Formats: sequence, structure tokens, C-alpha cells
Amino acid sequence: MPTFITQIISFFQTALTWLTALAIPVVAVMATYHAIMRSTAQDDHSAMGHSKSLSNTIKYGVIAILAGGIVSTILGMF
Repeated sequence: MPTFITQIISFFQTALTWLTALAIPVVAVMATYHAIMRSTAQDDHSAMGHSKSLSNTIKYGVIAILAGGIVSTILGMF
């Protein structure tokens, strides 16, 4: 394989490793924030908004982590 292609694959593997490594604590911090805000909300509308945000944070965080891991694994085969 040409060195240019090898360097591109190496770059993507490194970038996806960083994405996965940074996504885990970011999702944890954002989920904690929305859980605290939901539990201390004064009205139901605000609590429902934070509940939906908490659900979306966890959903999209899992998608980002799994996508990074899957693509990194596929690139590792080359």
C-alpha cells in the first residue's frame, strides 16, 4: 500500500481514538448536568426538557462511541 494511504489510515485511527476517548467523559458530564437540573427543576416543563436532553445525550453519546470504535476496527484491518 502506498505510504500516503497508510498515513491517511493512521491519521483516521488516531482521530477516532481521540474522539472515543473524549466522548466518554463528555457524555458523563453532560448526563450528570441534565440529571441534576432535572431533579432540581421548579416546574414540570423544565424537568421534561432536561429529561429529553438527558435521553438524547446518552443516545448520541453511545452512537458516537460505537461509531468511533467500529470505524477504528475496520481501519485496523488494512
